[in-house]
Amino acid sequence: MNTKNIKTKIILSAIIFLSVVGFIGIADAIGASLYVSPASLTKIAGNTFSVSVGFNASGSKVCAVEGTLVFSNLSCQSITVAGDVMAQSSPTCSNSHFLIGIPSCTILDKILLTVSVRAGNAGAASIGATGVDIIGEGVSVGSASINGNYTINAIATPIIPPSSSAPAEKTPATPAEETPVAPEEEAPLTPAEETPVAPAEETTPTSSPALFDILTQPEAKQSQRNLLIPILFGVGIFMLVIAGYIIYRKRM
Repeated sequence: MNTKNIKTKIILSAIIFLSVVGFIGIADAIGASLYVSPASLTKIAGNTFSVSVGFNASGSKVCAVEGTLVFSNLSCQSITVAGDVMAQSSPTCSNSHFLIGIPSCTILDKILLTVSVRAGNAGAASIGATGVDIIGEGVSVGSASINGNYTINAIATPIIPPSSSAPAEKTPATPAEETPVAPEEEAPLTPAEETPVAPAEETTPTSSPALFDILTQPEAKQSQRNLLIPILFGVGIFMLVIAGYIIYRKRM
């Protein structure tokens, strides 16, 4: 065998070896992987939210997936297995290991689990998986896992406005300086001069002189007397009627 042929064989062997190594590297790079979705979130401490766990087949045929969920600053509330897969080992919050079979295998991406978690304290939080093995037809087609990484914020302290019903502080009133008022001088009472009142002169009722003279004069004419008698009689009757009416009204 000449030297030229030996060199040719060595070069071909190196090319084949590098091709095989390169193919293996590419196959590993595009292998199936487990993921958590959404990959990032911002939540308030104490909030409850849900995430999905599935795999990217990346063109590989996937028949089963195995792993164990890991929580950091998250409290597991529940884990639900998808309805179109077969759980040979169902995960729970107390034991998060799982082994899930895919009926008839698949080359498509698929959701396996829905996980409900509660956010812990303020800071970073995550959910991922360890011991991942994505199995094809008798061979492993991937073991990578992509975590979900979350930011937990502290609960905002509510600002309570001052209550309008709170009594306002009263400023003590400064007593005003009292200006002394001089007492008014009472003027001495001057007794009023009494004006003597002259006693009223008593008036003695007198009869009409004309009527008296007519009745007493002996020389009055008989005709005048005869005229006055009916008048006096009529006046007396009138006075009696008035007096009787007054008495009647008082008794009513």
